[in-house]
Amino acid sequence: MPSERFPRLLAGVHVIAAREGTLLTTRTGHYRGPAELHPLLHRISPLLDGRTAESALLAMVPEPRRLAVGRCLDYLEYSGALRREERPRPEDLPDQLLAVADLADPADATPYERCAALLAAAASVSAPADWLPLLDSSLRQLSVRAELSAAPDVLVRIGGTAVALPSDGGRLVEPTGPVERAVIAAAVAAEAVGRFLGRPARPLPAAGALPGLDRSGPRTSADAPLLEAWPTSDQLQALLLDPSTLLPTGQLACERPAAIRPIEADAGPGVPEWLLAVLRCVHVPLRWESGDLAHSGGWAHRGLASARGLYPIELYLVTDTGAWYVEPGELRLLPVSHPASEGSGPAGLGTRFTLVLTARETKVSYRYQRYATRLCLQEAGLALAAIGDAARTTGVEVGEVVELAERGRSGFWGELLDLGPDERPVGRVTLDPFMRFGSRSAIDRHLDLVRRRHSGHRVFNALGADRLGRLGSLPAELAATPDGTLKSYLVVHRPCLDDAGGRWEPGCYRVAEKGLMLVRAGLAPTEQLQRGQDAMGWLAPDYAAASATVIVAAPIGEATADLRRLHAATAAAARVAHRVLLVTAAAGAAGRIHNSMRGDVTAAVTGDARIAALFQLIVGCPGPDGTISVGLG
Repeated sequence: MPSERFPRLLAGVHVIAAREGTLLTTRTGHYRGPAELHPLLHRISPLLDGRTAESALLAMVPEPRRLAVGRCLDYLEYSGALRREERPRPEDLPDQLLAVADLADPADATPYERCAALLAAAASVSAPADWLPLLDSSLRQLSVRAELSAAPDVLVRIGGTAVALPSDGGRLVEPTGPVERAVIAAAVAAEAVGRFLGRPARPLPAAGALPGLDRSGPRTSADAPLLEAWPTSDQLQALLLDPSTLLPTGQLACERPAAIRPIEADAGPGVPEWLLAVLRCVHVPLRWESGDLAHSGGWAHRGLASARGLYPIELYLVTDTGAWYVEPGELRLLPVSHPASEGSGPAGLGTRFTLVLTARETKVSYRYQRYATRLCLQEAGLALAAIGDAARTTGVEVGEVVELAERGRSGFWGELLDLGPDERPVGRVTLDPFMRFGSRSAIDRHLDLVRRRHSGHRVFNALGADRLGRLGSLPAELAATPDGTLKSYLVVHRPCLDDAGGRWEPGCYRVAEKGLMLVRAGLAPTEQLQRGQDAMGWLAPDYAAASATVIVAAPIGEATADLRRLHAATAAAARVAHRVLLVTAAAGAAGRIHNSMRGDVTAAVTGDARIAALFQLIVGCPGPDGTISVGLG
């Protein structure tokens, strides 16, 4: 009698319902399956957990359907989406580690054995003294205990796997600061765990060339396209109504500019603790992720959502005594203008604080060409909202100004801040610290929520998620933030529960003065969203695997009249998007900004052809996909 088998859906499997069938992506490649595969896989995926025997699974299926389900399992196994294990999955294996082990060569030891060996092992860690706590913390987050010893070089050894970081590589010496050390330590720990579990090796980041903290490139990419300074109304309509036409068809051969503006100057005054608390929520990496879509071996995610982690928004601190560039990560203040007290000793920070936000456009246009205009405006709005939100949590009185000025050194801000030819002011925030009444515990709780916010690609891989979606306080938050200039919608893709105990059935809901009003019931809006993604092929999201989509839109004529109006509308929409991302994180879910919605799809889903989407956010509870995530700080 053949032994029992336990089918398990592997991590990172992505399934999309397309017009011509089912598009399936696994670690072994892309596959085009029959149309019936998509709905069938969504129905049975919760049982493909490695604990349910195949005979028990088939016994739950009506007799006429058992042959089709058996063929589905055969096809999934053939395409690398499923393993038929000879024993049930052990209860004590962390999902994150098992997902990484699934990326190894199937001919090696089983993922269960690799994970069990990791949990039983002790990492031998040798490093300089200031690196040891960082490496220990990173490994413990990955369920690995460490034995620490001081040494001049970094070496992490787990069993027969070793990852070394020699000091002659320039990574262990200044100007590597504490934030950069934390990022590199997380990268080393993640790489050691990944290699031990059998995942192919990835490059380690170097000091001065960390993703999002790169100092090695030029200030401005000379060959990246400069954006239209003042696009026409027709160009702005194309930006919102048919964004795919503005995206490059292939990878551009443009030099990537430095992530941190190169400034040859000594650091200025120290940043006050209340301002550090605000900036940590926006301008400092909070999480290292090593996954399939990451560049340079991983991402150093800040609290601020940014397309591909390019972070075009720069911060400058201006007071009554001078102006300083706020260096991302380490948060050093580097002078860009002569302080008023020059010649009479170093200047203090003064008493009037203004954070000026600028967009360095070639940090995005080197990759996205003309579409970078939209990404810069979105991030500017999100940064204004995030800074204001964090500052109010500390008790600081806040004033926000949305503005758009010329590029370069023209104008007051351009000259004061010595802006480059691709850099323009996009807003400012005035801060009055003398009105403070907040507590340290409040900002700590807020930072913890920001740290939990993640919008990685995992939201698209949610097979096996709970039948009921989790919306948390999202419906209430949307209902409490109506804006007369915007139109917001909640498209529910599957039954969901909220914090108030309400149940939300599939359909499209519009935010109105009296709350969320049902516009269209049923799955038709979800299906129209999916059909609108057909041009993306295997890269499209699977809306059936997500819980809901939030659409924040504005009247086309008003938003595209000129760039300043689009900037103001986008900033207003960003305040809603920012809150959506945070309440989604509070619910234990993930929110992803996804900008592929065409004008005709927006009209079909909402029933209003006069509006254009400024933000589209997909909300879901994704499962592990082989990404290794390590919290920083």
